[in-house]
Amino acid sequence: MKKLLTLLFAAVLLGMLALPSLAADDTWRMTHGDDSQDALLVGKVLETGVGYIRFDVVRTVNGKPAKSPFRLKRTNAFTQEFAPGDGILASVRYDQGNRSAGSVAYDIAKVQLMQNKKIKMDVNAYDVGFIEWIVNTGEDRLSGNGESVYRHIPGSEESELLFDGETKRWLLDSLDPKYKAPEVKRESIEQVLRALVKGIPREQMLQIAGIGFVCGAVFGTGIALLTVLLLRRKSRKSLR
Repeated sequence: MKKLLTLLFAAVLLGMLALPSLAADDTWRMTHGDDSQDALLVGKVLETGVGYIRFDVVRTVNGKPAKSPFRLKRTNAFTQEFAPGDGILASVRYDQGNRSAGSVAYDIAKVQLMQNKKIKMDVNAYDVGFIEWIVNTGEDRLSGNGESVYRHIPGSEESELLFDGETKRWLLDSLDPKYKAPEVKRESIEQVLRALVKGIPREQMLQIAGIGFVCGAVFGTGIALLTVLLLRRKSRKSLR
């Protein structure tokens, strides 16, 4: 009996320790993107109904650009009530490739929409520290100890304290205009090539793109020169 109780206690303890890491993993996947998420969207709620919420897409933070307005299915992830005019941050999975409809991939949250399409979240917490900074600045090289968040200083190997977990206070302001909010506007040529030619390394793919561009330029120049020569020959014949 004593052994059984010990095992049960150990199982409960391991479960409690696992919860924060699971939450952290979801936060990381949401802000950096993975196969289970098609996009992370910032939007403004237009209407709510039975089983759905519809919002105007203000910005696609990462993933495949969404079409506006976006219709999001209500699931158990809806722990907050939304009203028209509310800001929303939503991790979404598109409905069979339809970029104007889908369901929640990881999480959603009510946010304040700020200037320059940035967001402000109501709760100062560890996970919120990660999310808000990445969504507002695009800087995703962050680290933490479960309470505080540290930022990797671009161009150096140093880090600095970004969010103080003890005081729940920001030491840097992601709303500062010097930080530009990331936005996915369209797929790049590289992404299209990656979809067409799977398994080819990035460097080789860019070489293919470069070769294709050069070949196209040479072909176009050749056609132009041939056209000029034919026109000159025609004009000489007409003079005779």
